[in-house]
Amino acid sequence: MKKNNIWLIAITGVVAGFLMGLWVGSQFLPRLQTPQLSDLSGEQQDEYVSLVALSYVSTDDLDAAVAQLNQLKAPNLELLVSGVLERAAQQGQPPRQLAALAKLALELGAPAAALAHYLPTSTPLPSPTPTLAPPSATHPPASSAAPAATATPQRVAEARPTATSTATTEPPTATPEPQPMVVAASAVNVRGGPGTDYPVVGAMASGDNFRIVARNKAGDWWQIRLPNEALGWVYNAIVKIKGDTTNIPVAVNVPAPPPTPTPAATATPHKPDGPEFRLIRHHLLSVEENEGHFDGPSVHCGGRHLLRVTVIDAAGNPLNGVTVGSLYVSEEHVTGEKGPGMVEFILEKPGNGVRVIRDVDGRDVSSDRAEAPTVDRNIPIPDLIAAGYCLNEQDCAQKIATNALCNGHYSWDVTFQRTY
Repeated sequence: MKKNNIWLIAITGVVAGFLMGLWVGSQFLPRLQTPQLSDLSGEQQDEYVSLVALSYVSTDDLDAAVAQLNQLKAPNLELLVSGVLERAAQQGQPPRQLAALAKLALELGAPAAALAHYLPTSTPLPSPTPTLAPPSATHPPASSAAPAATATPQRVAEARPTATSTATTEPPTATPEPQPMVVAASAVNVRGGPGTDYPVVGAMASGDNFRIVARNKAGDWWQIRLPNEALGWVYNAIVKIKGDTTNIPVAVNVPAPPPTPTPAATATPHKPDGPEFRLIRHHLLSVEENEGHFDGPSVHCGGRHLLRVTVIDAAGNPLNGVTVGSLYVSEEHVTGEKGPGMVEFILEKPGNGVRVIRDVDGRDVSSDRAEAPTVDRNIPIPDLIAAGYCLNEQDCAQKIATNALCNGHYSWDVTFQRTY
């Protein structure tokens, strides 16, 4: 009877302990869940990205850095790191931190020209001081009384091995520096000289890598070697650079651009009041039109960054043969290249702008201007609301302040109409 009571007490204690464990787990386990990195504040996320960048420059492991950044669930890693770099520079962070962020942003696809200020410049190593060989025991100086300064030293690299030498050390082979290249981020015209006045002699497709052989005096055009060994020129602002271009020479004997042909005399049409080409459509593409999508209230930005231009005549018909020029870089396109009356420009940060510069007969014309900014704070808030990027002015202001929009990844669609 006493033994039965002992077993009953033991079983009751086990059951009570089990029930107590279930209650403790229900009270405390939810509190032990690991927080998500994407729940950090904006300032904490900036510090996290900076630490990832500093780790990357130490390990050179890009895959690890990308995996760490993906934990923030940002829609675009290049824009994320570039934004942190901008804010760190404004806050006066140390150059080492800025350089690490710039290097990581460059590897993620940010334009090299925008990061050049932060990246460290390479310093050439000093030339080694030659080591003098001691006088050979078998070839003493001509006179032991002569001062040591008059003896002609021999370089170790030039000394012949003596008969007692047992091995010969081969001099190290110098590793050549990689040849600097231009890399096309999109289709690029290759011209016969450094300027848009020269004819097009070739083209680069997206991803093409061509070797740089020279530059112009202004340093804004690169002379490259084409696959058929011919030479051509590309504009620096619309390509990326891979490698060190410090020692690229200035090209010599660059021919002058061909003269512009004088158009045949034609009757000058009546010039209306105001510009001859008026801007009648100025449209920021919506999230979906730019190949993006929404995940609840979060915007997943599209990958396009284009400025599409359409030119029509007074009756509304597409007008081919009209020259449209960029406002900020030396780039021109003729309508019809991308469809009836259409041309396209690639938009890099902070954006671009265009106007019509010549009619189909080659005559210079007056035109409205169409601006196409790609930086969040430079885009008018009514355009962001109309395109669906935010709901109202307060929502737009909050998303711009927290870098929650598509900074750098926007596309515009504009239309010019000839007025005569």
